[in-house]
Formats: sequence, C-alpha cells, structure tokens
Amino acid sequence: MLPPAPASAPAPLALLQAHWGHTAFRAGQEDIINSVLAGHDTLALLPTGGGKSICFQVPALARPGICLVVSPLIALMKDQVDNLRKRGLKAEAIYAGMSHQEIDQALDNCVYGRNVKFLYVSPERLLTELFQVRVTKMNVGLLAVDEAHCLSQWGYDFRPPYLRIAELREKLPPGTPVIALTATATAQVQADIVEKLKFGPNGQVFRQSFARPKLSYSVLHTEDKLRRLLEVVRGVGPGKTGIVYARTRRQTEDTASFLQQHRFAAAAYHAGLPADKRTKVQQDWIADKVRLIVATNAFGMGIDKPDVRLVAHLDAPDTLEAYYQEAGRAGRDGLFAFAVLLAGPNDGDELRRRTNQSFPPLDTVKRVYQALANYSQTAVGGGELAAFEFDIQQFAETYRIKAVDAHNSLKILQREGFVQLNEAVNQPARVHLVINHQDLYAFQVANAQHDLLIKALLRLHGGELFADFQTISENALATHLRRSVVEVRQQLRYLHTAGILHYQPKQESPQAMFTTPRFDSAKLPLDQVKMTAARNLARHKTNAVAQYLSGTRCRQILLLSYFDETDPKRCGVCDICLAEKKAAQAAEQVPSLREPLLAQVRQAALSPRELLARFPPKDAAAVTAAVREMVDRGELAYAADGTLQAKP
Repeated sequence: MLPPAPASAPAPLALLQAHWGHTAFRAGQEDIINSVLAGHDTLALLPTGGGKSICFQVPALARPGICLVVSPLIALMKDQVDNLRKRGLKAEAIYAGMSHQEIDQALDNCVYGRNVKFLYVSPERLLTELFQVRVTKMNVGLLAVDEAHCLSQWGYDFRPPYLRIAELREKLPPGTPVIALTATATAQVQADIVEKLKFGPNGQVFRQSFARPKLSYSVLHTEDKLRRLLEVVRGVGPGKTGIVYARTRRQTEDTASFLQQHRFAAAAYHAGLPADKRTKVQQDWIADKVRLIVATNAFGMGIDKPDVRLVAHLDAPDTLEAYYQEAGRAGRDGLFAFAVLLAGPNDGDELRRRTNQSFPPLDTVKRVYQALANYSQTAVGGGELAAFEFDIQQFAETYRIKAVDAHNSLKILQREGFVQLNEAVNQPARVHLVINHQDLYAFQVANAQHDLLIKALLRLHGGELFADFQTISENALATHLRRSVVEVRQQLRYLHTAGILHYQPKQESPQAMFTTPRFDSAKLPLDQVKMTAARNLARHKTNAVAQYLSGTRCRQILLLSYFDETDPKRCGVCDICLAEKKAAQAAEQVPSLREPLLAQVRQAALSPRELLARFPPKDAAAVTAAVREMVDRGELAYAADGTLQAKP
C-alpha cells in the first residue's frame, strides 16, 4: 500500500508559491489537498473557476510517483500539459489522433524515467492493451478524474468509457488514492461518482456552495435578441470583455458582424474556422484586442481569463448544468459580472422540440452507424480506437441524411459507448528521429537529396529530435529551404516510410472513431431501456431549463435548488431580486408622491406618459406604482380620452 505523502515532502503552500506564484489557496482547496495527501479517496465539487486543477496538481507534486489524469476533452488536456511544461513540470498526454509511435514514446517516457510527473489520458485509451501493459510498470501515486460527472448516467454529459476507470484502479499500486473533480453535480450524480469509482471507507466529499455572490443572472424576454444584446453590451460598459454564446456557426458569424457594425471589437469563433484563425481569435480575445467573442458552446473550456464581465446566451443551453458552467466563465476574478440569457417568446417550446428531436428512430440511428462505417471504410470487427477525420456536414450530404438526424444519432451512439466524437484541435506537425546519429549521417551521405531537409530539421529543432517527438512548422521548413510546403511534406512522408523518422502531419479537423470493434449495423446492441431512460432524463432537464426561463423566483435560488443545495439564499443581484428591490423602493415612495401627482392633474388633464414626463426618470417606477394605487383608491380616474383626472 502506498503511504501518505512523506513528512519530508514540500508543503502544499510552498509548492503553490514555487510553481504557480500564488501566496494563498482559494477557499476549499487546502482541505481537498490535505485529504488527498492523507491517502483518502476524495470527491471535490468546486464551482466553475474554483481552481480544480490545483487540487490534484499540488498533491501530485508532494506525493511520490506519477499523477494519472483522466480527462474527456483533448483541448483541455493540451492546454493543461502546455501550462505545466511552461512551469518546468514534465507532463505527457495520450488521446485520439496520436500515432502509435507517439503513444508508445509518451508511455515509455512515463515508465523509464525522464521525471514525468503528469500523464493525461482520454478515457477510451485507459483499457487498450498497450496502456494496460505499460501502466502496471509505472509508479502511479495518484489517479485524478476530471469532469467526473461524466461517470453518471444521471449527469448531463455521460461518457461510457468513464465507467471502466474502476477497473484501472485494480492495476495501480494498492492504496493509490483517487481524486474526482467536477463543477456540476446533483446529489444523485455525486452518489453515482462515489459508487462507480469504488471509494474506500474513508472517502471524503468536499462541496462548496455553487453560489456566485457577485454574478448577476438575468433572463431578458425579447422578440429582437440582437437589439437587446446591443443594449446589454452597452449597459455593461465600454471596453469590457465578454462572451456571447450562439447555437450555430452561422449565428456566431452573423452576431459578430452585427456587433462590428455597431463599432464593437467582436469576432466569431467556431469549429468550422481554420485552426490558425481560431487560434488568432482566441489569442486576440485573451489579449483584449477583441472585446467580445461570439462562440459556440465549446469555447471557454480551460481558458483562464478572470476579467470576463459578461456572458450572454442567445439561446438557452439544453441543461442547467451546461448553463451554469458557461455562465460561470464570467467574473472569475471575484468582481461584479453579468450572466444574461436572452429568451424569445417561443424558446421554451423550441427547447422541448429539440429534445424530442434528439432521439431519432432506432432505424435512423443504425443507418447513421452504417454510414459512419462506410465513410471511414471500417470493416465489421475492425476499427476500434482508430481515429479518422470527420466532417459532419460532408458526412450528412454524402449519405443523404438530414444533418440534425446525423448529429443526434451520433450523440446517441456516443452515449451508448459505440463511437466517440472529438472536437477540432489544432495539432501541429510532429517529428521524431528514430535512428542514431551515426546511421543518420550515413543516410545523409548516401541520399544527398534529403540532406538539406535533415540539416534544416536539426538546425531548427536540435538534438531533442532524437529523444522525443518535437513540434515542427512545415511552413518554416519550406521558407528555410526555399521549397513549397507540398514538397516538404512529400519529403517528410518519404523519410517516415524509409524508417528515418516518425512524421505526424498537422491536424486541425474534428475526428471520430469507433470505441468498440465495429458491429454489423443490423445487430448493433442498442439498449432500448437505457435509451428510454435517457429520453426521460433529457425531458426532465429540458423542463428545468424552461422553468428557469419563466421563473419568478431568485435565479440563484432556482439554480442552487436544482443542484440540491439546502436552504439557498437570495442573491440580491439577479433580475428578479433587483426588480423586487426596485418595486419595494417604489412602494416606499408612493405616499410622498400622492400630493404632487394630484397637484399636476388638477392643473390639467394628463395622459400617463405626460404625467411621467413631469417627474425625474429615476422616479418612473414609483410614479407608475403611485398612479396605479391612486386609481384603485378612487383618487384618480381615467377619462374617455385616456387622460388622468383628479376626482373631486
């Protein structure tokens, strides 16, 4: 059994200061870290922006061995690995789209030293034969499960491969603790996580309130969302940073163009953009060159930008879990921020329609599965975990399937554990020299036509090419050699085939893969009972969103009640609370306005609008309330022409 962290291990705060430069932990982090260091299985529920990664990264540095991190999002893994490496900490990642050689090299680095401290793994890779053999040779000191709500069929983003993490625990050294982390989990989901990960008897659960005291939630009902969005952006103030979430790629572009026309620095971001364009838009936004980024919902994961003052949604997400996570990207610096949901008159009905549409007939699901096999040229019994580029629009057009049916059928196949869809990730080209210096020199002498390229690789990237895969720029090589990029790629492919180097071309497209050996589509073992349960759960979650849209209670109370927080308190800053506060203040002013109102009306019969114009704009609500009360009391009356008159 692995012992707790040794007494001589660096103190958590010292590690935090040394590697992250922070002088104190955020609320709740230290208790979670101490639980892990004591060897306890630990579930940490922290609100979005609460600093979950620190809760496993710090104890991993204090404990002996590698920290194995399970994460479902490639972009998030890449960001965290890059950030750790920038801090001088060695980290590796294994996910779909990597070549066998790259995976083999990363695992070797973890088994045979090189001081690797973190290994990030996508869940479907955990139980491959290659990983299973290597992990038993690693000195694993901690297992971290990020986005742990994916374990639960009662959650909003269930991933079947997560259910097999418990099997992995059996292959790790006895007593290796697990830390599971999530920002969104109901009580039922929490219980599911603890059960599925087989927490020990001393397992600990740490839960912070999901309340965000300085985040003002609002639902604004409107028939013209773009005009209302403009008002919101102007109201937040000039120069403030914000995210506007849209449901479709076309909507992101149209909205960004609309904001630009009104002189706001805005840009669209979605998976259909070229990778270099996506990267530039994101970097410009982080650097405040672009103030408003209009994006589909994948944007924001893993991006640590604390000064976002506004998150606006043009359409309601399908679940409150998703809304809480996306809205929570505002105000991570603890200062006042706004989360605004724009609701049209038919949005509730549209939500329910989309939910019903998301469960196409079984025959359609099987047809899409067969089409995916044809698209990827995968034979029955083959294709397991072999990723391929996947353009859903092209796929739907090629096989004459409605895009919405293709999308929803693939989601069902993913939820049932048959396929995996991966977001578009900008993966630069990589090269690893696989022969030694002497053999390489001999090859260069015998093959002069390749000598210049090999010298250019070594000049630009150094001897590290012999040790591991290195990111290269095909454009930089082409410029250096005064050749076309096409010629450089052809030459790199030849050297790969000749066994001189391993070359992994640049990737920037979404990918898909079969997570099991491919079935005959007619015999695809879809579980009708599970699918019916999933449909009922989706309808329950849709109803919760619809209730949030039409709710008349404090928005924070509605959200916290959904997440099973007991006795949630009013926030005082949402649209409902502010409206009630304004109404109360107006009611207090009513007595003092009675005589001034009567005096105005006695001078001349006035319409309500004319009467309002005779008082300061800040008193409009109070004047309206006073007029209503005086009409009810019989002190004022409406004449036939609509003017107000004082009764004798």
